[in-house]
Amino acid sequence: MNKEQSLFQWERVQRFNLPVWTVLVGVLIARTSFFMAWPFLVVFLYQDYGASAIEVGSMLAAASLLGSGVGLYSGYLSDKFGRKWLMVTGCVIAFFAYTGIGLADQMWQFYILVLMTGLMHPLIDGPAKAVLGDYLADHKDRELALNIRYFVLNIGGAIGPLLGVTLALANPQGLFLVTGLTHLAYALWIIFGIERKQSLRDKIKESSVLPNFRQTLKVISQDKIFLLLLLANLLLMFVYAQLESSVPQVIVRSGIADAATLIAMLMFVNTATIVTLQFPLLKLMESFPLFTRTRIGMVAIAIGQLAFIVSPNDSAVGWAIACFIISVGEVITFPTINVQIDRLAPSHLRGSYFGATGIYTLGFAIGPLVGGAMIEWLGSTWLFGLCFVVCIAMIWLYFAAEKVEDTVEREVALQ
Repeated sequence: MNKEQSLFQWERVQRFNLPVWTVLVGVLIARTSFFMAWPFLVVFLYQDYGASAIEVGSMLAAASLLGSGVGLYSGYLSDKFGRKWLMVTGCVIAFFAYTGIGLADQMWQFYILVLMTGLMHPLIDGPAKAVLGDYLADHKDRELALNIRYFVLNIGGAIGPLLGVTLALANPQGLFLVTGLTHLAYALWIIFGIERKQSLRDKIKESSVLPNFRQTLKVISQDKIFLLLLLANLLLMFVYAQLESSVPQVIVRSGIADAATLIAMLMFVNTATIVTLQFPLLKLMESFPLFTRTRIGMVAIAIGQLAFIVSPNDSAVGWAIACFIISVGEVITFPTINVQIDRLAPSHLRGSYFGATGIYTLGFAIGPLVGGAMIEWLGSTWLFGLCFVVCIAMIWLYFAAEKVEDTVEREVALQ
């Protein structure tokens, strides 16, 4: 790969304009405040309000289902009317949802407010990714920006819980007030940082050729490559959800001493792996086709499932090694998926394509429910065995997508 094709050029960062930095800095600040409060949600709902695991699980599953349903239409709206005000709306909803959680004292209130958090995610995240494509003409510049976005998101995931523990462990509910105010500040930052994409005359002209929602669905449904990747990535999220939901349950049930410390250590292993290895691995693999990169990451995630199976449940080292392997797969796969969607999407439907990826969250909704049931009735070995089989299925889907004849006119040739 010659120097001009390399992602790692300072000139690419110099081409990042104000809207791009608005998204990147906003993601860092908003996600830091989110991770500062959200990990403690289960803790205070259980300790202060006596919420059962089923109640909390149903809240989170319902929020994920709402997000997946709203994502496609919100993406279409961002294509039709612009990203800015949809993102601002999402931030205002986040403000009311998170401050509401900070002030609520009844379980029915938490149900409604957690559901609102599911609504706000597709209004912010999908359009934010599309903004990077709108304002960066070069596809390599967009690839670098999407990787930086994923990096700062994980920086927020590393810093946030540490700040939460330091600032208000005795009153975690109060942290949600800070998270709400941060999203209100993000809304103001978006208003001033993201310009109108084009003049009113150009906007009217583009709106006249933009398909309506039904036609948009038809265009997406005819994109066979995108549909295969959509299914594969939904399965990926089902597998990944086990790391956040089922693995802690298995550890707690294993009888290992100080299970809470081990769970915290695995969170650290995951985040530290992502933060330290993302760009070295990207540099190592930047000459690889996107499909190849994604499959390599998925193979690592599959190997991690086998590591969970063979490792004794009371072995902290075994848990850490398996978590590290899966984290390596995650840091290769997840940023690459966003780059693939950016390459697949026609420029005038970029928001709709990113919005459609909200369907992935069905994996996060189904994963904890299936994982919990399998742990309860069959045991963790069967669960991780199922996840391994699912990994094989999603790798096969990526092979199938690469072999499909592409009939869609793309801005950039797929790799």
